[in-house]
Amino acid sequence: MEFEGPEKKLEIILSAPDPKLRDNSDGRWDAVVHASGAEIVSRISNSEMDAYLLSESSLFVWDDRILMITCGKTTLVKAVPELIRVIDRERVAFFFYERKNLMYPQAQPSDFEADVASLARHFKGKSYRLGPANHDHVHIFYAYAPGANIAEDEEDETLELLMHHLEDPALKAFIPHSGETAADIEARTGIDKLYTGMETDGFVFEPYGYSMNRISGEQYVTIHITPEEDGSFASFETNVAEPDYRDRIGRLMDIFRPRLFSLVFTEAVSERDPGEGKLPRQIPGYRRSEKSLYEFDSGYAVLFANFVRSE
Repeated sequence: MEFEGPEKKLEIILSAPDPKLRDNSDGRWDAVVHASGAEIVSRISNSEMDAYLLSESSLFVWDDRILMITCGKTTLVKAVPELIRVIDRERVAFFFYERKNLMYPQAQPSDFEADVASLARHFKGKSYRLGPANHDHVHIFYAYAPGANIAEDEEDETLELLMHHLEDPALKAFIPHSGETAADIEARTGIDKLYTGMETDGFVFEPYGYSMNRISGEQYVTIHITPEEDGSFASFETNVAEPDYRDRIGRLMDIFRPRLFSLVFTEAVSERDPGEGKLPRQIPGYRRSEKSLYEFDSGYAVLFANFVRSE
């Protein structure tokens, strides 16, 4: 069976915090997730946020924002009407939707253009493509409320690595042996050494597949892996800001060993380009094939780059 690892992602930032947003006593977050075609598997929480592991990826909820990521045949945009019932459209300051090009687009119930048509019923925004049309790229739909301003936070940034074709033995390391737990996979692959000190929620799917959420305060790390030989894919995302990401990215390449990957870096606009001085132009064992940069008119910018393994 062909499973679609590349994900769809949406983020909503509210104009003001809502202390009641995280409440799920009425099943609101179950309904949001179900609307997308996924189910909640587990949850971890702290004083700042809730992190849900889903049957397809993850959901994070803070007092002032929501981040939802789904893969497979889910239709993430179908969760938007449920989200609006939870948060009220008028309180949305920023809306961000991202969708990577897929491995099996013919098996999907919608494409990016159909998604944008659906989103446009709720938000007036603009759509973008970062990267080449006939190679790895991401589509973005972005909207913001007039007068919305981002907080001047130098650590308001997100790093994503979207990795294809994991090489042996990295690929086989993520295929569980009989009776193995998520902790066993984390120890064997070295994931347990990443961002130590954070609370961890890991899950192993049948017959294979691995997901992890890791949280501390307002910070999160999430990893999702589809170790199918014909279409292996791994995604990594975090909002843990670092002055220099080069060592971190190098360690992740050692763990996953992808033949090619896309890097997506989002941050609040400053006097420099996104990731300047923080992100590597070159990565040992890889060459950068292209780079795209969009600076949105509301105060955020996204850098996109493709890397391929050097021969």
